[in-house]
Amino acid sequence: KKDALVGALQYYDAQVDDARYVATLVRTAAAYGAKVANRARVTGFLREGERVVGARVLDVEGGGEYEIHAKQIVNATGVWTDDTQAMVGERGQFHVRASKGIHLVVPKDRINAATGLILRTEKSVLFVIPWGRHWIIGTTDTDWNLDKAHPAASSADIDYLLEHVNSVLSVPLTRDDVEGVYAGLRPLLAGESDATSKLSREHTVAHPVPGLVVVAGGKYTTYRVMAKDAVDEAVHGLDQRVAECVTEDIPLLGAEGYRALWNARARIAQRTGLHVVRVEHLLNRFGVLAEEIFELIAANPALGEPLPAAEDYLKAEIVYAASHEGARHLDDVLTRRTRISIETFDRGTRSAREAADLMAPVLGWDKDQIEREVEHYEKRVEAERESQRQPDDQTADAARLGAPDIVPR
Repeated sequence: KKDALVGALQYYDAQVDDARYVATLVRTAAAYGAKVANRARVTGFLREGERVVGARVLDVEGGGEYEIHAKQIVNATGVWTDDTQAMVGERGQFHVRASKGIHLVVPKDRINAATGLILRTEKSVLFVIPWGRHWIIGTTDTDWNLDKAHPAASSADIDYLLEHVNSVLSVPLTRDDVEGVYAGLRPLLAGESDATSKLSREHTVAHPVPGLVVVAGGKYTTYRVMAKDAVDEAVHGLDQRVAECVTEDIPLLGAEGYRALWNARARIAQRTGLHVVRVEHLLNRFGVLAEEIFELIAANPALGEPLPAAEDYLKAEIVYAASHEGARHLDDVLTRRTRISIETFDRGTRSAREAADLMAPVLGWDKDQIEREVEHYEKRVEAERESQRQPDDQTADAARLGAPDIVPR
């Protein structure tokens, strides 16, 4: 609506695929020698007197519990900070509140705009952000005291976003326009305010007991500063000198040489037989690691085909997620290594079986496991849809928990 426009501004920002970023960060750490435990859960801390000397870890994937010993432990558990602090048996020096934010994903053609939009609401700010062939609309900012692993968007959350964005659109959006809905939790340092929108997005570091450092709060844009502060604090407890922090000079895997490959994308398209738009997609998602995707396609040209019902992605990306990116289950790929679960109206159910078939040879799945993976994913999608039909957080949470996480048999 023209009468809804107040003005315009230009500013520079970055886009990040959160789950892919975390996976790439883990791979980068592993490349520098870190030992990575996938699908592992801390169940308690090991103590020698007052000092924390390690942690008990449950292997969620393979079963069994084991102990990890260390000179210093860093507790960087986000919205679970209070829970992990309770394992120490000490009263934490601060508390973390979980703030839920949800986003809607709609196709690009549903909003006739060439740029993003910024709206003021009674509580905060709402953004309409261009994202490839989609728009992302968000966000909300409300307390969440229920299951932290599966924050659920309620019908009220969705109505809130649609109501506010429709106030400035000439053609209103309906629920039928929404491809996907996703929710996340912000770990906010608890303060005096009742409203999470007024709580600090900054971080803090503490050393509550010998051998244990806690870092809490913060956000994606400051995660390297958070890491530096936490490690600097941990180093104080060591009886040895440690080199200066160099995180600001260390790019993630796939970053170094990206610009050169981008400039060569037309030649890469000729070499690989892929359309240049596909090459750009892969370079944007993988950086120079896209060369590993090209190698998969060279060995099996069928992997250069689009994934049925999720044509923005190539079959090779599904295989690569299982072979190189630590994906262990179908929902790892459809909801985290890719965004298929929120970028398609069917939420990925139509591409689920084909994706599972592609993962099976890499992970050694038999037909029964393929069936379990597909069935679990379909139940997850239905549980999420059901939660989004519920009027409030409590009923949405109960509906979402109707589809528990898959556990290998």
